Amino acid sequence: MENKIKSKIYIFLLLAATLFNSCADFEEMNQNPTTSTDMDPNLMLTTIQMQLSGGRYEQWRNGFIYATEWMQLWTGEYASVEYGGKGQKNDAYMSALWDVQYPREVKNITDMVERTKDVESQTNINAVSRIMRVLIFSRLTDIYGDIPYSQAGKGYYEGILTPVYDRQEDIYNDFFVELAAATSALDESKDAITNDFYFEGDIAKWRKFGNSLRLRLAMRLTKVNPDKARTEAEAAIAGGVLQGNDDAAVMKHIDVAFGGGVFGGNGVSYVFMNVSPSESAFRITSTLGNYMLETSDPRLALIAACYLDDNQRTDVTPQVLANYENNYRRLFQPPSTFVYDSAPAPIVADVAGVETEIAGKFQFMQPAKYFTATNAPYIVMSYAETELWMAEAAFRGWNTGSTAQEHFQRALDAGVKQLTIYGAPAVGQPTIDGFVAANPLESGKELEQINSQLWINFLLNGQEAYANWRRSGYPALVYPNRDPAVNQSNGEIPRRMQYPVNEYLLNNANVEEAKGRMTGAADSWNNRVWWDAE
Repeated sequence: MENKIKSKIYIFLLLAATLFNSCADFEEMNQNPTTSTDMDPNLMLTTIQMQLSGGRYEQWRNGFIYATEWMQLWTGEYASVEYGGKGQKNDAYMSALWDVQYPREVKNITDMVERTKDVESQTNINAVSRIMRVLIFSRLTDIYGDIPYSQAGKGYYEGILTPVYDRQEDIYNDFFVELAAATSALDESKDAITNDFYFEGDIAKWRKFGNSLRLRLAMRLTKVNPDKARTEAEAAIAGGVLQGNDDAAVMKHIDVAFGGGVFGGNGVSYVFMNVSPSESAFRITSTLGNYMLETSDPRLALIAACYLDDNQRTDVTPQVLANYENNYRRLFQPPSTFVYDSAPAPIVADVAGVETEIAGKFQFMQPAKYFTATNAPYIVMSYAETELWMAEAAFRGWNTGSTAQEHFQRALDAGVKQLTIYGAPAVGQPTIDGFVAANPLESGKELEQINSQLWINFLLNGQEAYANWRRSGYPALVYPNRDPAVNQSNGEIPRRMQYPVNEYLLNNANVEEAKGRMTGAADSWNNRVWWDAE
């Protein structure tokens, strides 16, 4: 399996070097990525999957500097604290996802869809490309709101260089149409999907993934259109969603050192080790750590640890805990706090029989070495996530086939077990059973419990955690730094990210029209996207 993954990645790297670039120029975005009519769309799939989770640039800026810091999952790194933690605007950070995805994934997925449509011998790869297109655009619209969608990437095919901004409601309506059509078109008797990192060409798993994505997006509508949310959610569940951790959509990365424009490794891992190839400035927040303690969550000891040095060679969590009388809370860092500024005094402890000094900054729990490894896998969608959506759907009285309690219990069980995907040691079933038994859904707290577990599930996907927090309001987070002399968001967690400055230069008429549809005709990060109704 490892050799097969490596061979696919080497193919991708060759393609990336010859066909693709990350230029954010608008006209580049609308050019055809290749002039060859013989390009195998299965190789394009490889490229797109790799780039979606392998890009450090946008993972750091949108994902960790802003979304993850706002969601109080990880903290301690300078830019995250300075901008996300203090609520300060940075145009380049906010526009990062837009700047790379339009000229990269949007351009390439548009070409992939166009070159395979109405081709009888490419039925399955066309369906897969349509599912991937929804995944790509859902990330963009959930962060920015109204965006170029129907005309995006059509420069080569239709000569459109200044695409209109579609309303988010219209985009979502089309998402559901596309996912229904794509999952229905998938056919095991037709063309094989090759060079597929997520599912190794398993058509049944692609169908489950498409339906699970439809379920995720249906749940976005619970505030703005609950009837539509129910219709789409029930249709997705009836079509068949992820049924176990083996169904999870996982991108399998390899050990490739970070370099500008280089893919292969995990983009989140690149971010975690951003200070140097062997040093992480990120720490688990007290918000997340305390919640996991309160729920006796066995994942806490697996997702973070205290390490003796920057290379994470020696786990000294037991020694640090013993120094603090086994008080885990002393190992968590308050949100929006720099690692170095808040470091306690050094301690001396026995490490493998040697009296060793443990510096203050290493007494806070870092991301576990399983997550910081360059070849760490990336979970695009998990079975636990799907069960949590169904738990909420069942709580709302929708038809899911099980009770909310049953879905929630399965989600907790799967959420612990899925850490083995990263290489973490397995947790014994009796421990998992005890965790599940200790956390039943409680009357009046169901939505809080379900969505708090989704927050944990998106531990390494701050953008999804941010989207669901805006939809659900859980967990109840308060901006840690509300100082009006510093904070530029009125002391509130922003509700979206602002459009790139380049759009006002290169696509002014269309971005101005979109801006005019927002509250106060303002491109403000305090304005809400369509589905985030008050």
